[in-house]
Amino acid sequence: MGGTYGSTRHQTAHLLEDMVRSAHDAIYTLAPNFTVLSWNPAAEKLLGWAPGEIVGRTADLLVPPDRRGDQREMLTLLAAGARLERFRTQRRHRDGRWILVTLAMSPLHDGERLLGVTVIARAVGHRERLESSLQALLEAAPDAFVGVGDDDVVVLANTEAEQLFGETRLGLIGRPITDLLSDGLAETPAPVVRELDPEESPTLAHRRDGRTVPVEVSVSILPTDEGRLRCAVIRDITERVRAQEGLRQLRAEAERARMEAQLQRTQRLEGLGQLAGGVAHDFNNLIAVIANYATFIEESAADAGLTEVAGDATQITKAAQRGADLTHQLLAFARREVVRPRPLNLNDAVTDIEQMLRRSIGEHITLTVRLGPELPSVTADPGQLDQVLVNLAVNARDAMPGGGGLSIETEMIDVDDDYAAGRPHLRTGRYVRLRVSDTGTGMPPEVIERAFEPFYTTKPAGQGTGLGLATVYGIVTAAGGDLHIYSEQGLGTTFTILLPATDAAPAAIERATETAPGDVRRVTVLAVEDEPALRGVLHRILLGAGHQALIAEDGPTALELAEAHAGPIDVLLTDVVMPHMLGRDLADRFAELRPGAKVLFMSGYARPVLASQGTLAPGVTLLEKPFSKNQLLTAIQQSLD
Repeated sequence: MGGTYGSTRHQTAHLLEDMVRSAHDAIYTLAPNFTVLSWNPAAEKLLGWAPGEIVGRTADLLVPPDRRGDQREMLTLLAAGARLERFRTQRRHRDGRWILVTLAMSPLHDGERLLGVTVIARAVGHRERLESSLQALLEAAPDAFVGVGDDDVVVLANTEAEQLFGETRLGLIGRPITDLLSDGLAETPAPVVRELDPEESPTLAHRRDGRTVPVEVSVSILPTDEGRLRCAVIRDITERVRAQEGLRQLRAEAERARMEAQLQRTQRLEGLGQLAGGVAHDFNNLIAVIANYATFIEESAADAGLTEVAGDATQITKAAQRGADLTHQLLAFARREVVRPRPLNLNDAVTDIEQMLRRSIGEHITLTVRLGPELPSVTADPGQLDQVLVNLAVNARDAMPGGGGLSIETEMIDVDDDYAAGRPHLRTGRYVRLRVSDTGTGMPPEVIERAFEPFYTTKPAGQGTGLGLATVYGIVTAAGGDLHIYSEQGLGTTFTILLPATDAAPAAIERATETAPGDVRRVTVLAVEDEPALRGVLHRILLGAGHQALIAEDGPTALELAEAHAGPIDVLLTDVVMPHMLGRDLADRFAELRPGAKVLFMSGYARPVLASQGTLAPGVTLLEKPFSKNQLLTAIQQSLD
C-alpha cells in the first residue's frame, strides 16, 4: 500500500509540473522574502527572463518601484490566508519594457507551513486594454473616483482617491463607502451632483490618518454585467468651503489685513518708544546736571555782583528747560512718563485751554469750538490733555500759513463691532470723541503712515522736532484711547481721538506749581545715584540746605552705608534704574534695615516703579528728572510730612 501511495504521489507531482510547464499563463512562485522560486516557460515567453536568469533573484526586478510596497503588503495578506483575484498592473520585461498584465495571487502551503506565493500572470488582451484605457482615463481625472456596487462596497478607485483618502488602492477596494464618506452615496437612479449649501455642513471624506476633508460628490449609475455600479466623482472643496463662508468672511479677511498692518505699525512705534525712553533716561540725567550747575553759577554770580555771568547762567538754565521739555515729549510718546490720571470732563479741559490756543494759532486762523452736551467723564492726566490739544493746534497752524479754520468738537459715541473692525486696540463700548480739524494743506498717504513716528517731520530744518504728533500718540494710547488721521491734500486734516468713558464724577483740575521750601526740617538723607556728576549735584544741594548727606553710587553700597551709619537716616533718595540693583529692590531691602525711614524715588525713566497705564504704584513717591534745587528740597519735605 505504502509503495502504491508513494508512486501515486510521485506521479501527481510530475503531473502538476507538466501542467505548470505546459500552461498558457505565466506561472511563477515567490518565497516569503520575495525571492523567485520557480518560473514556467510561459513566464519566460511573457517577460523574457530565462529560469536560470531569474530564479533565486528578487522579484523587485519585475515590479515598478512605486508599487513594491504594495506587493509586500499583498504578501502579508496572502500569508493571512487571503486570495487576490485578477488585477491589472505592470511587470518589467527583460529588455526593459513594461508589460501590462493581469495577476492572480494565492498562498502556497505545504501542510501548515507557508512556502510562499503562487502568481499567475497573463498579458492584457484587447478588451482588457480598452478597460485599461478607461482606467487610464480615470487616473488622468483631476478628481477622486470610486465605483460602488449595490452592496455599498468599493470595487474601483483611482490614484486621486488614494491621495484624497490617504489610503492605497488595495486598502480602498472592499471597504464600505460609509467608512469613507460621512453621508455615504445617495440611492438615486439618475445622475446627481450634491452641491454645497452654505447653511449646511458639507460631506466629509474620512482619511486614514484621522483627518476629514470637505468634499463635493457627483454620482451617476453605470449598468454592468455584474449589476448596477454607482460611479462617484469626489472633489476636495476645502478652498470652496473657505470661499463660501460669505461676504462676512471676506470682510473679516480684509479687516484682519488692515489690523495686521496697524499692528505692525504699532509694534514699530513701540520699538521706537523703547529706544526713545532709554535715550530720555540718559538725557534727563545730563539735563539735571546742566540745569543745576547753571543754577549754582547763577546764584554765586548774583551774590558776587557778576550780572553778566548770572545772565549767561540764566540762558543755560532756559536751554536746559527746553531740553527737559523735549525729553518729556519723548517719554510721553514712549508711554514711560509718569501719569497722574483723574476723572475729568473733556469739555472743561477744552474750555480751560481755549484762550491759550487762540493766542497760539494767531489771528489769521479762526478757531471754532463745538462741545457736545452731557459728556461722560474720561480718565486722563489734565496736563497731558493740554499737551494733546496744544500739539494738534500748533500742527494745524503750521499747515495753514495763509490762514484758515480750525475746529475742535467733542461728542459721546458708542463703538460697535463694525466701528472697531480694523483697529486692534479699540474695544467696543462708550467713548468720548475729540475731533480736531483744519483746512490746511493736508497730508499724502506716505506721510500719514509715518506721522506718529518720533523725529519724523516734513517741516524745514529748525522749524520742528517731529515730536508733536508722536507725543499725542503716546498720550492717547497710554490712556486706553484710539487715534485716527483722515487727510486729503489741499482740503485739510482731521484727527479723531477716542477716550474711554467712565461713570466716575469729574475731579477738580489742579495745576501744580513749584514753591521753594519754607521752614524745613534738617534731616539725614541717603542719596543713591549712579551718575557721578548728578551725585555731586545732590551732595551740594543737600548740604546747602542744612541736611546731612550720605551719598552712594549703587544699591549694594547704599545698604553698606545704611548698616554702618550710627545715627538715624530719615529719607532714602534713590534713582529708579541703576546697575546691580533697581531702586525698588533697594527700597525693600532698606526698609528692613531702617523701618521708620521715608523713601523718595527719582528718575527720568520710571517704568520699574509704575503700575498699569503709567500711574504710580501704591505707596510710591516720585521726583521726576530733571529737577531743580527747589523741587528736590520740596519733595524731601513732602515725603517727611
